[in-house]
Amino acid sequence: MAQEFIKLTHPNQLGFTSIKKDVFDSIAFFACREEQRAQCESRKGITSKIVDNQLHIRIDVKLQYGMNVTDVSQSIQTKVTQSIEQMTGLLCRNVDVNVIGFVFSAQ
Repeated sequence: MAQEFIKLTHPNQLGFTSIKKDVFDSIAFFACREEQRAQCESRKGITSKIVDNQLHIRIDVKLQYGMNVTDVSQSIQTKVTQSIEQMTGLLCRNVDVNVIGFVFSAQ
């Protein structure tokens, strides 16, 4: 069953810290926006699931026309996993990138 929070593994004498899945959506959104060859238009295109205290993220993106889908997707996956690990200390179980279209630049 999906959880709303993920519990950090190092509780201290005062208690524990949990992070709501919406926080991971926000981190993934801003990490995705760092990739100039893709557009993450809103947080609605990002879904986080926590299953058995493991994080799974799905991101819908549009790529700049002519860009290599695999290269851009891997770059997004790397940016998202690094950002989440740096900010929370957690490793993502997986980051799935769904290419939902292309952006054509007007010239």
